[in-house]
Amino acid sequence: MSKKNFSKKRQAKINKRLDFLNVMVIMSILIVGFIYLIVFKRETISNEENRNLTKFPKFSVENYLSGKYTEGIAKYYDDTVPNRSELKKFIATYIIPLKGLEYGSDNLIIYQNNGGNKKPDKPEKPEVTTTQTTVSSVSNTNTEITSTTTVTVTTVPDNHNPAVNGEIANNIVVVNNRGLMLYGGGMENGAEYASILNEYKKQLGKDVNVYSMVCPTAVSYYMPENYLDLTASEQDNITNINNNLKDVIPVDIFNTLLCHKNEDIYTRTDHHWSQLGAYYASQQFAEIADVPFNDISKYKKVSLPNYVGTLYGYTQSSALINNPEDFVYYIPPNSYTTTYYSTSFTDPTEGDLLFDPAPMAESSYYLVFMGGDEKITHINTDCKNGRNLVIFKDSYGNAVVPNLTGSFENIYVCDMRHFELNSIEFIKQVKATDVLFAMNTFSATGGNYKCLEDIMNQ
Repeated sequence: MSKKNFSKKRQAKINKRLDFLNVMVIMSILIVGFIYLIVFKRETISNEENRNLTKFPKFSVENYLSGKYTEGIAKYYDDTVPNRSELKKFIATYIIPLKGLEYGSDNLIIYQNNGGNKKPDKPEKPEVTTTQTTVSSVSNTNTEITSTTTVTVTTVPDNHNPAVNGEIANNIVVVNNRGLMLYGGGMENGAEYASILNEYKKQLGKDVNVYSMVCPTAVSYYMPENYLDLTASEQDNITNINNNLKDVIPVDIFNTLLCHKNEDIYTRTDHHWSQLGAYYASQQFAEIADVPFNDISKYKKVSLPNYVGTLYGYTQSSALINNPEDFVYYIPPNSYTTTYYSTSFTDPTEGDLLFDPAPMAESSYYLVFMGGDEKITHINTDCKNGRNLVIFKDSYGNAVVPNLTGSFENIYVCDMRHFELNSIEFIKQVKATDVLFAMNTFSATGGNYKCLEDIMNQ
């Protein structure tokens, strides 16, 4: 046998052994993976995403024949992987950052939602990149993001500004370990929102004070100036609303919050503001309404560590999950009692204004404020000044309520999305002297504001 033939046979044996080894390794991985998925406990709740995971489907002949049963099994096993949280963190840290478009040397990553095959426009200058990005809705029980629009995104790389390092996913910017929702604007909707409030004032008459507090979101204060074209101006939209109000008193808190932007007035990982931000807004409202107001130094401060809120659920960003924050709330110093009712103002139940966070998932700490939205809340306080306040709000308004327990004798809190009564009759029934509409810009210029008209006419 020639030396050449011997070498070929030897190489062939080696290749067979390597092939066999590869097959054994792959089979071992599959077997171990199968045992892991079958034996280990499956997750039922995602604390980071603040939701229950998919349940195993119930069998029926109809579901089986339609394919829904087997599809449900696939979704169950896909959604309830053992050690899901740790795997999600690994993916968020090492896999997701590989996606998207990178602009310049500042590493700004944009996960585009072009709504199809729309291509980015050509840049006007070499250092400018322009794309079309659709700002669309995100929704869950505590979210008021409802406006949908298309905005032109212009990014100008700035190597001297460290604040431009960030990413965008699902129309949310993540920059400096902070999530920011992109605001789409809505001048016409804002004008209609104002006209609805004007109708409230008209029907309630001169004896009831009506106020509008439209709350800006964090994007107005923490978006790097170099990327402001990503978002519409909340300040301009709030000004437009206030200019269309007639006999309704505006509570313009934009500049008030701007003065405190270096404080923790917004949470970094959640779409809500913090109670501290709501405190400064409430302080301005109390001054305009000419009622007393408790100084924050009299409150008991409570700080809860390891908070990662809703924005991680939307973005799966490693910058958020790997940089949790403290969730801080403040317990009012004065005495009060709290009664919860159904959304039709029945079935009263005594309770706490601020819920115990101990049984809550860390991602759900914002529920400390009255436990959520689907209820009517009545707070009777020791502030015996004869002033009764009704608040119609979205979830931003929840953080306002504890700050006003030293300002009004009675406070009635109603979420406009769940209220089941005629709002005008309710205001008169509880003998309100003041009505505050408190919601963020996404509600005031998005779809939620129409709920105010619906409940006025039902």
